[in-house]
Amino acid sequence: MNTSVMKMLGKALFVLTSFFFLCVLLFIVSSKLFSVRPIISWASKTFTEYEILIHEEVSINYFPYLEFDAKNVVLKESDRVTSDGFIKINHLEFQINTKKLITQQSVTIKISIDGFDVVSKLNDVHSTNLDTLLSTNFDIEGHIVGSLEIGASAESWSELNENINGTLELSVDNGLWKDDDIFYMLRRARAIYKRDEDPEYTEKTVKQEFNIQASGNIIDGIFVNDNFKMKMPYSNITGSGTINFSSMSVDYSIQAIFDDELKSALKMTHEEFLDFNEKPLPIRVTNQSGKLEFRPDIENIFRNDVEDALLEQEERLKESIRKSLTYQ
Repeated sequence: MNTSVMKMLGKALFVLTSFFFLCVLLFIVSSKLFSVRPIISWASKTFTEYEILIHEEVSINYFPYLEFDAKNVVLKESDRVTSDGFIKINHLEFQINTKKLITQQSVTIKISIDGFDVVSKLNDVHSTNLDTLLSTNFDIEGHIVGSLEIGASAESWSELNENINGTLELSVDNGLWKDDDIFYMLRRARAIYKRDEDPEYTEKTVKQEFNIQASGNIIDGIFVNDNFKMKMPYSNITGSGTINFSSMSVDYSIQAIFDDELKSALKMTHEEFLDFNEKPLPIRVTNQSGKLEFRPDIENIFRNDVEDALLEQEERLKESIRKSLTYQ
């Protein structure tokens, strides 16, 4: 590469860097002289498809930590003028180690969301507004509330996702799955394991609205949820699993327990009903293909069979010892 090209690239880099620092300086000065809330609203609406509205005063510090503290924060789709926003945050705190970022080019952040309120619903492109924001395909509508505390340190921004640690607690009320047939997916997973014919789709008269509760720790960018609970009409689903925030992959093992009312409503055989009542079959839920899939959880089924066999053997041994002592 000749000298003139190198000089031209160097000059362009200098101009871009100077422009960046000028923008940062203007932002700092303007935030000190004026309210920062209109600036954030204008910037988000101009450069993204969303608008951030902050309804209370914002506190900002810049060095040695960039600290952002705001209450009553709303995220809305910028093209929906009449929308009240589909994400509301009661209290948001954000901190980044500015000194470390400048001197060592490493990233250390902390984020605290004390009370988020999300209304997930289908939009005009047959996806939920939350899926569009997160680039996911969960297709779940409902009212989601909870809280989030995370921190992360990494040598670069690209490595940050794999170093996130913290806690997450959430609940979903009035939930609906876009495909709207969770009972069918559960029964089909059982049919695959038993090598039965696929069950019939659930009649529309059977309601499938659900509530979910989940909480746990985030370890190296993976949400570990050991107490998953889901309530549906005449049924309860429990389990555990993980969500990888970097790839947004889901991996859960669940068990569904049906009440007697579902046996006739779903036209289940006696043998099928037992697998969802007396001895619920472990079912694995993943999204490897991009959408949620239900399959028999072979690993946990095998583990349960082994544990049952060992317990049965233990009972036989106890009975044998009891009889031997009785006849002595």
